Amino acid sequence: MAYMVKSRAKVTRRKARAQMTIPVAALAGFVPLAGVVMTSFKQGGIELAGNNLVSNLTGYDINTKTWNFGYMAKGTIPIIAGLLAHKLIGQKLGVNRMLANAGVPFVRV
Repeated sequence: MAYMVKSRAKVTRRKARAQMTIPVAALAGFVPLAGVVMTSFKQGGIELAGNNLVSNLTGYDINTKTWNFGYMAKGTIPIIAGLLAHKLIGQKLGVNRMLANAGVPFVRV
């Protein structure tokens, strides 16, 4: 007596193609820095804008050759806070997955 084994149809899942997304929280960290650089560019040109960009990112003032943590409040600290928010809120809590499942294009936390 021969037994026939029924084979199940192989279930294939289609992998979604990776799409370009814009991490809003990470980009929001650059807004204060961009505001300072644009304002200084309008007031003193490219040299003042460059000096303010460097001092706000590193905390080091090129003109006075001193280091000031207060400069970083408009540059490095908001960028790090935005990246942490993107990592912790968007990925760990699953907000980005909920946005993707809801069909929201491009925008992620």
